[in-house]
Parts: sequence; C-alpha cells; structure tokens
Amino acid sequence: MKKNLYILFFVTALNATDYFARVEPVEIYHIKSSVSAMVLNIDRSLEGRESNQKTIVKLDDRVDLADLNSTKQQLGLIEESISLFQKMIRENKESLRIAQDAYNRVKNLQSYTKVQKDAKKLALINAKKALLSSQKTLQDLISQKSSLELKKETLKDRIAKKNISAKKGEYIYKIYPNRGDFVTMGAPLVDLYDLSHGKLTLYIKDDEIDNIKDKDIYIDGKKSSYKIDKLWRVADSKEISSYKAQIIIDNKLRFSKLVKIEFK
Repeated sequence: MKKNLYILFFVTALNATDYFARVEPVEIYHIKSSVSAMVLNIDRSLEGRESNQKTIVKLDDRVDLADLNSTKQQLGLIEESISLFQKMIRENKESLRIAQDAYNRVKNLQSYTKVQKDAKKLALINAKKALLSSQKTLQDLISQKSSLELKKETLKDRIAKKNISAKKGEYIYKIYPNRGDFVTMGAPLVDLYDLSHGKLTLYIKDDEIDNIKDKDIYIDGKKSSYKIDKLWRVADSKEISSYKAQIIIDNKLRFSKLVKIEFK
C-alpha cells in the first residue's frame, strides 16, 4: 500500500510543471515630457521613496502662469460685459415694446400727420436696431468667453504637465533629468511603480493550458489563494507554443524576488 502511494505521489510530481517568475509591481508608469521646456527644479530626495504628492520635476511654466493670470483677468472683464449687455437687452426690449405700442396707437389715426406717424415708425425701427445690436454684441462676448475658457483650461493642463507629481503611495523609482536640463517632447522624466499589489508573469505550456484556471496555485511550495487574473489565448510571439498568464498577488512578497509557481 505504501509503495502504491509513493508511486502515485511520484507520478503527480512528474506531471506538475514548475514555473518561475519575478515579483513585479502591478503597474509601471514611464512619465515622459509632453512639452519642450527647461527643468526649473527637481526633488532628488524623493527618488527611491513613496510619493508624498509633492512636485518631483518642475518644468519652466512661468510664461504659462503669466498667460493664465492674464486670461483670468480677461474672463472677468468679459463676464462683467456680458452681465451689462444682458441688462441692456432687457431695457432694449422694454424700449421696443413702448415704441411698438406708440406706433400701433397712431398708425391708423387720421388726426396724426404722415410726418408724425413716420417719426413713431422711425423710433420703432431704431429700437429694433438697438436690440439687435445688443444681442449681436452679447453673442460675440459669449463666443469670446468660450474661447478664453478653453484657453484657460489648456493653460492649466500645460502647467499641470510641467509639474510632475505622483499619487500618494506610488513609488518613485527613477528621476531622469537634472536641474537646468532642457527636455524635449517625449523625453523621459520619471518612472513610477504601483506597489499596492504585485504581479507574476509566466508562460504556460501548450499541453497544460486546459483547465489551468481551475487549479490551485503554489508559491514556493506553499498553497495560495491566488488565481490566474489574465490568460492570453494566443501563443506568445517569443515564447513559442506557450501562453502568457498573469497572477495578481498582494505586496507581502519582496519585489524582484524570483519565485517558483506550481499548478496542482
């Protein structure tokens, strides 16, 4: 009986394939410059630490800040003008109503001369022109406001992209430029790692892919509660006849450690 159990264990061990993978951050972000600008300042002390949400790399944004301030002032003036013309339009509408009523009262009266009627009609026409002119000016102001608001948001976006920071808890692995450098668009600035979880990437052999998701996963010989998170159904271009798989794990294992993975 013991001999049979030993043979069964030996056959099971032979059927289990060992895979090896390094513990990697669940996400790696390569932050590149979206503009060409001089590096005003960097905080090299943040390298190799988790982010405290401070600025890591600051590119020259002085012109953008001045432009943003000017744009905000222009927006303030435009908004005041819009408010003024909205009030003016209300008054023009009232003037038009009065002029219309005045003309309607006399246009069919025989006691009024043609000159008097024409004067009332001219007042009505002028009231309509004043209203249309105010409405046209208001439309132009609203259009200007829309353009300035778009410019403001564009400038805010440019400024944000020139002040590189990381989310709280992200690991700042590498800072590329130095203070005084001139970086061009696409130049690397910072590498950030998300260490909230780890991931294991391995390549499953073709003859083991069936029902692999239903099997238990052993890490360094110990049964885990992990399951395959992603399984590519097309063979890998480099690992021929193998299928890429990814396992998301907690961050208790040391990153970059090489671990053995078994499916049983």
